[in-house]
Amino acid sequence: MWVKVISARSRGARAIYLAILLGLSLLVFQPRSHSTPVPGPVYRVKTTTRAMALTINVVWGTEFVPQMLQDLVSAHVTATFMVGGAWAAAHPQLILEMVRDHMEIGNHGWNHPHPNQLSYDGNLSQIIRTNETVKRIASITPLVFAPPYGEFNHTVLAASAALHMPLIMWTIDTIDWRPSSSPSYMVNKVLARAQPGAIVLMHPTSRTAVALPEIISGLTSRGYRLTTVSNLLTMGEPAGDQ
Repeated sequence: MWVKVISARSRGARAIYLAILLGLSLLVFQPRSHSTPVPGPVYRVKTTTRAMALTINVVWGTEFVPQMLQDLVSAHVTATFMVGGAWAAAHPQLILEMVRDHMEIGNHGWNHPHPNQLSYDGNLSQIIRTNETVKRIASITPLVFAPPYGEFNHTVLAASAALHMPLIMWTIDTIDWRPSSSPSYMVNKVLARAQPGAIVLMHPTSRTAVALPEIISGLTSRGYRLTTVSNLLTMGEPAGDQ
């Protein structure tokens, strides 16, 4: 009888121990709550290194992507293509070409909704679905997230942070989606505002395709190294809006 009591106590202690371990594991590995303080958006990187990142948000303008990619390759520079998941699923060959040419694939949500109108879970779904699609196509997972429309609130930031993905904004906006933004306007704006650690926002448009070679040559002639956002983040501290 005494042995049976000890055995029962041992089983009870073991059950309690396992329950504690389970609770700790859930505490450690559960996604960050949307109410938890989270990192802010990244507009630039504080660095003294003469380096900048070109970002190209892609959910449309597919016909201009191959030429822009070729111009980057020809100039021996890299950039970050922030792709929509639905776009990536429809154009897997272009994703593979970007990876082959050492470009970074970033996350631009699944189907370009307004992030501020989505719940925490809705934002998580947009990001995760895109990550899974890119991974299925190219065996890589995006490391950074650019919210559609440049929208973010605490909920959007929390979803991005829960996946350990910095939310990327920009230092210089080419506003290339506006028909009034000519190639010369874009080139002049980028060169006038160039600075170490800057992030440039672009999209695949006919005007951007014309401006891109001049932007690249103008920046490199001034001693700037053009690299990916993730690489730029290794060169200094991420910074908020100026």
